[in-house]
Amino acid sequence: MNSKRPLKTSAGFTLVELMIVVVIIGILAAIAMPSYVNQVTEAKRSDGKIALMEAAQSLERCYSENNAYNDSSCSFDTTSPEGHYAITTPAITATSFTLQATPNASQTDPLCLNLTLTSTGVQGKSGSGTVEECWN
Repeated sequence: MNSKRPLKTSAGFTLVELMIVVVIIGILAAIAMPSYVNQVTEAKRSDGKIALMEAAQSLERCYSENNAYNDSSCSFDTTSPEGHYAITTPAITATSFTLQATPNASQTDPLCLNLTLTSTGVQGKSGSGTVEECWN
């Protein structure tokens, strides 16, 4: 006699299949996370560069009106647009200035700790990165 048995069908996933998926997701996350963090840091660094450029423009405008960078009417925003950097003038005279962007707690960037910009357009930084890495 030819007895036909019904085929056994699977109704879900096995534990091995689930573990393989978890391992694959873990590998992808381990690869993608450092890249994501780096991109966020670079975007925040752009906030500091923008603030330095805007402050330099304000000082240049003041110089063209008053023939001095350190005139009492000269002012600029001391916080970057997104609030990730504080802008200061560690050196300012009637004929030159140096601006510095210092990161706030929201920006941890060991590559480019502080960004600087002078009245002659010289871009600088402190930290382990190069000027090109920090400013480009």
